[in-house]
Amino acid sequence: MTQDTAAGSATLLAGMRSVVRMAAAGALWLAVGLTVTATTGCDKTNARTLDNDSSAMASAARHELDLAKHPSILFEVFGDRTNPQMVPVGVLEKGKLHAIHLSPAGWRSFDRIYNHPGATYTLYQDGRAAGTATVQQGMWSNPNAPLYTLPNCQSLIPLAAVSIASKAQVGITVEFLATSAALTQPPAAAPLTPSAVASLSREIGFRVAQSAHIPRSRLDSLDFHAEALTTGATQNPTLVVSYVDPNGEEAVSHGEETSYLFALADKSGGAYTPSYTRVINGSGAHGEYRRFVDHLDLDGDGVDEIILEGWQNGGDTYLAVMRYSSGRWIEVFRGGTNWCLDARHASPFGR
Repeated sequence: MTQDTAAGSATLLAGMRSVVRMAAAGALWLAVGLTVTATTGCDKTNARTLDNDSSAMASAARHELDLAKHPSILFEVFGDRTNPQMVPVGVLEKGKLHAIHLSPAGWRSFDRIYNHPGATYTLYQDGRAAGTATVQQGMWSNPNAPLYTLPNCQSLIPLAAVSIASKAQVGITVEFLATSAALTQPPAAAPLTPSAVASLSREIGFRVAQSAHIPRSRLDSLDFHAEALTTGATQNPTLVVSYVDPNGEEAVSHGEETSYLFALADKSGGAYTPSYTRVINGSGAHGEYRRFVDHLDLDGDGVDEIILEGWQNGGDTYLAVMRYSSGRWIEVFRGGTNWCLDARHASPFGR
């Protein structure tokens, strides 16, 4: 929706996701951060996870993923529709998504196993299988010409170039999740008409804005978007509500105030109530933004996890996995922001 910008310091991951984000929002904002230069990408080390994975490279070596078992991997497929890319997000083990801990040599083995040309993975969109992604070129399919490089970085997370076959509607960019794991589809939910989705979502937005002291006139000036997801969290759809300042990028760059609202809502006690919120009202320079990506039942419990993209203006971008618990959506996993594995820079990918 809005995109992260940092002149001369965008990471490859942030830059590519910014393009997808801009296209998904239908915005025409011009951002320096869209230049995929990765000049300081090796310094992004703030990724973390909430499932008690260690933060040290030494721990990564001690607890290296056993590739001989060929565990199921969750991938993100994104980028230009004429040249989509695929990057690992995490490993699906025992019904949970965990960080992938591998040494640089281990990542090369990963590339040979998972990114060999011809390897095929199921694409998912809106919680359902939506086609296939087939690897065209792995990171080191040509040992003398890796698929990408980063300045001042010797060891990298492997990326793959893929082709996609899908009936899902795509624009100039694509955005899917992909895996070889057999995932269950969400159960049927009581349907909501588009007008009901819009009405309920605006009501949720107004209530959240009130608590954040965003005036109604200001809220009405923001770009509104809403959709309903069949997640299985309740017998009714989960609502995704967002209000984005169309001039937010310019406001932040000039040190001016902006407003932003993102919320998830579920029906509880006969009425829809917010089950997750993220609000900015004032300076957006250091605000945390969220954007809905997709929903999938990653742990097989019959309730989908919701996958969001998180970012700050001029900062890291990452995927965050949300799980429904006791009436709230809580973050249980945060993906990596840094593709450089060099010891002086790197944290475990997906940490």
